[in-house]
Amino acid sequence: MLNLPHTTIESCTRQDNDVSLKLHLLNEEASCPHCKKLSSELHQNRPILIRDLSIFGQTTYLKIPRRQFYCCDCQRYFTESLTFLDEGRQYTRRYEEYIYQQVQSSSIEQVSRVEDLSFDRIEGIFKHQYARKKTPDGQESSALALMKSASVKDIKTLPQLSATLKLGS
Repeated sequence: MLNLPHTTIESCTRQDNDVSLKLHLLNEEASCPHCKKLSSELHQNRPILIRDLSIFGQTTYLKIPRRQFYCCDCQRYFTESLTFLDEGRQYTRRYEEYIYQQVQSSSIEQVSRVEDLSFDRIEGIFKHQYARKKTPDGQESSALALMKSASVKDIKTLPQLSATLKLGS
């Protein structure tokens, strides 16, 4: 239903304008990032709450099990990598891509109001997505370099960057 690989919905709860979906991961093992061998030795499971695309106009959160495995081959612990979630992020990849597209067609302020997220959160998502879309030769685009230089300044006082963000360049 969600079109997320190796997942199924265990339960659904609704409160006000929010929907929370508890997910179950279907795969029983994960690949160790260190030695690349499969491990089914589950060490711990700590669920996290991640924001996803809205469903029927309602803010949607996914309760995802974050499973840590133990690799018997290299004797290390590792957290399972999920294809729909970047490490350390609080949003699904598709939600971050959606935010990125919205900022390109309007502004950070506008998207912040519509999505009920702070300016800083929207800016962080935009920067993260922009960094993932570096030029083919691996070099930063001029807009990304401009954003990095603006990160220590107040973004609203940098007209060139504001114009870049509003134009979606």
